[in-house]
Amino acid sequence: MTTDTVQRHHDRLVEDVRWFIGSVVPGLFGRLAYDQVAYREIAAAVDRGGRFAQNFTDRAVRSLAHVDLMTFGDSADAQAEIELLKRLHRDVRGTGAKDFADTRYSALNPDAWKWVAVSGLNVIYQAYVHTAGRRLDPAEREIVYQTIRASVAPLELPGRGTRLPATLAEMTEYYDDIARNKLADNEFLQFARRSLSALPLPTLLLPAIVRVLAQPLWRATLPVAARPVLICSAGAAHPKMRELLGPDWTTRNRLEFALYTTVATLAWQHLPRRLTLTPLAHNRFRYEKIRARYKSLQLDSFAASA
Repeated sequence: MTTDTVQRHHDRLVEDVRWFIGSVVPGLFGRLAYDQVAYREIAAAVDRGGRFAQNFTDRAVRSLAHVDLMTFGDSADAQAEIELLKRLHRDVRGTGAKDFADTRYSALNPDAWKWVAVSGLNVIYQAYVHTAGRRLDPAEREIVYQTIRASVAPLELPGRGTRLPATLAEMTEYYDDIARNKLADNEFLQFARRSLSALPLPTLLLPAIVRVLAQPLWRATLPVAARPVLICSAGAAHPKMRELLGPDWTTRNRLEFALYTTVATLAWQHLPRRLTLTPLAHNRFRYEKIRARYKSLQLDSFAASA
């Protein structure tokens, strides 16, 4: 391939990954983020906070809102969201309760903070490479990683020890090290595992009357809706997390994984962006499309015509 062809391929891939970050597709791989609470100090913190136990679904909605504002808000809103997240986490420190009474925690501990950031990055990375519709070569995987890393990098804390892994190889090595030396079973991790098939109806953004009316349908459809998340997350999981959370990886599971990822690939590639992007990401997508049209109308120079 010529240099221009390589560059165009690079730019198209970066652009696709950039919008994928704001899509609903990574939600299929959301259980990958349970690796955060396999890290004991983080499990102690979220257990003590109580908001996961109050409404696991609401906590996920809030996290999505933070990510979207940080990634697709205008520059002032994005910077404000980054600072807000760091400020709010200053209060997350102390000693765990009950099963975690022996565990001290601080959200701004560089090791814990870095692990949460890498975990979030990994969810999107695994989602993309498993729904790309083809096997990405090492150079393409590196582009995917670097594009996602750039979106997460503003959350880095000062100091070299908190920097996100600079390359995909470094990220893989870092993940393997944490999995080997830090990740382990605990009571909160098992609570999170059980919660996937019993998620409460979100209370955020839904009027009380809507929640009452939707409750029977939510309970009836949740087991079916949770199955793709369980299988996609397990299929992309690190061996340590699959060991901790299951399921046993059978031939049936592999066939389900192939089915769900194929459907997700087709949806991402062919459905309108208004259906696959979150509201704020789609707002940014529309803005950039309109901006490009305006730019196409402009002259290259205001000098007098020949």
